[in-house]
Amino acid sequence: MEFFSEIKDIIVKELAVDEKEVLSEAHLQDDLGADSVALLNLAAAISDQYEIEILSDELVELENVDELVKLVETKVSSK
Repeated sequence: MEFFSEIKDIIVKELAVDEKEVLSEAHLQDDLGADSVALLNLAAAISDQYEIEILSDELVELENVDELVKLVETKVSSK
């Protein structure tokens, strides 16, 4: 499963950013401009897509998009 490209698509849609901005090392808040509401929406969209539970609090603690991909991979593989 290609998590990065799928999650990138979700980020582009939920944060209304250009796909060129969504790099592995991009920080959700600092680089992509996600505020608390955007993080809630992003967490919900990812949770729905993969049928896992992602909390917005978890997203706040992530350093970058790559860490988000790894978090999703871990949660999907353990469900």
